[in-house]
Parts: sequence; C-alpha cells; structure tokens
Amino acid sequence: MALQSPGLIKAANDALVGISGDINIARLFATDLSDDFAEYGDTVKVMVATATAGELNLDPGQGETLNDYETDSGNVTPVSVVLNHQPKATMAAPRASAFEAPNAPYWGRCSQAMIDAIDGSISTVLGGLFTTTACTGGKVVCATGGKADVAKITASCKGRVSRTVLALEPVYFATLLGDLDAHVYGGDEAIRQGIIRGLYGFKGVIALRDLPTGVKGALIPDTSVVVAARKTLKDESGFIEAGTVMDENGFPITVTRHLSPAKRKEFLNADVLWGAKLVQPAKVQYIAAS
Repeated sequence: MALQSPGLIKAANDALVGISGDINIARLFATDLSDDFAEYGDTVKVMVATATAGELNLDPGQGETLNDYETDSGNVTPVSVVLNHQPKATMAAPRASAFEAPNAPYWGRCSQAMIDAIDGSISTVLGGLFTTTACTGGKVVCATGGKADVAKITASCKGRVSRTVLALEPVYFATLLGDLDAHVYGGDEAIRQGIIRGLYGFKGVIALRDLPTGVKGALIPDTSVVVAARKTLKDESGFIEAGTVMDENGFPITVTRHLSPAKRKEFLNADVLWGAKLVQPAKVQYIAAS
C-alpha cells in the first residue's frame, strides 16, 4: 500500500521541506537513512570510517610506497546506533471528506503539525552530544564567534578542516554572520537554516542550539557523529492508506491514516524514527567562552 490522497502526499512532502534545515545538518555527518522497517529502541549497525587514511609519500624515489595497494591506511568499522528518538504528530479529521480535497486548508494544518513535531528535534539532540566531558579532543577558547575568533578556531582544528563541521551556538553564529558580507555565505541558507557550507574551508559551519552548559560550539570531524533513521511501518493492514515519504537524501517520514469508529473520526499520524551517536569523542574539540 502507498499513500493515495494527493493532499496527504503533498502535506508529507511539504513537511520534508519544512524540516530540511535539520536534515541538512544531520547530512553533514555520517548517516544511514533508509525505508527499512525498525521499531523504537532497535539498534542498527552503521559502517563508519573510524581512522583517517594516511597520505601517500609522493616522492618519486618512493616507488614501493606508491605501488602498495594492500596496506591498510584506515578502518571501516560497524557502529551500533540506538533508534531512540521518535517525534510524532497526530491529527484528527471529523469526516472523511476532509481528506479528499488536495488543496483544502486541512492539509496545510497537517503539514505544519508534522513540522512542529519534528523540526528542531534533530539539531537539539545533536547539540546535546557535545558536553565538556564527552568531547575529549580538547578545548578551544574564543570570545564572541566573530571572524577573528573563527581564524583562531581554524588554526586550532586538529582534524582535516575540509572534513570538519564547525558548530556554533546561535549567538556566536549570528555574530559571525554579522561580520560577513552576504556574498561570502552565498544565499539565504545561512539565515533560514543556519548552515554555511565551505566557509573558511570547513565542510560546514552550522548554528546548533541547545548546546550543553559551558559549550559555545564544537569542532566535529564528519565521521565522529553517526545519524541513522528508519521507517516505522511494517504491517500496512488496517489502515486506509499508509506509506513512507523520503527526501532526495533518503530521510523517511512514515505516514498512516486510519478510521476510529468509536470516536467517529479519521486520524492521521506522521513520525520519524532515528538515533544519533558520538562515536569518536577523542577527535571532537569543544569551544568555550574566554
């Protein structure tokens, strides 16, 4: 069975657009997103590169090194991630006809309810990972998060900058934006979604809310955090319609519609099942105020 109501399909896809800021933040890290079935509390295995490959010596006299294609220079390791987050939206309609008109105001309310339930939950959970005790890669001290501070942060980055995500709490991020000309960050994604890709050579500079006390940001190698998401629907029987919508990156929202004779209403449910884990804390440096 798949989703059939044009309005429901549109509402679910509009919700994906509405939470795209959170999805795009998650996509900066190692991800395993699919429409495979899972239940709350399940553990999934995600393959992650847990060691950075060493660079080959390109000295012409090092022919043996150049032609060695069987010596490991990095590891790919399965990491266990618990799917322990499931934001959900439930909406009721007093009559079936509310589901039939694709442009009815009801669908706009449904889409907004999905966004309200899911949006921000991913970035909030990710922010909570970076405590001062969890980030054992060290501390970088800076004052405001402006351009001068970012230069210091960049110089202090222990990992490869192009594979590192610089996360800043919202005030620091806003201070940085205020120091930059709009053409530098190249569009409205920085303002609307809190993401600047490629700034100062970083994989991304992001605004991350709900960072722990004492943490103003973090330098996060992209394979240090793993995000996994799955669909929650296994048996589609008993539903009027049910299915999973996914964005171009494979992030799934499971949507179901069923009738409750006792309440004489139809109900629409939408949820996302996902989990995140800090898998290489020794590579993560946290940022503190001076």
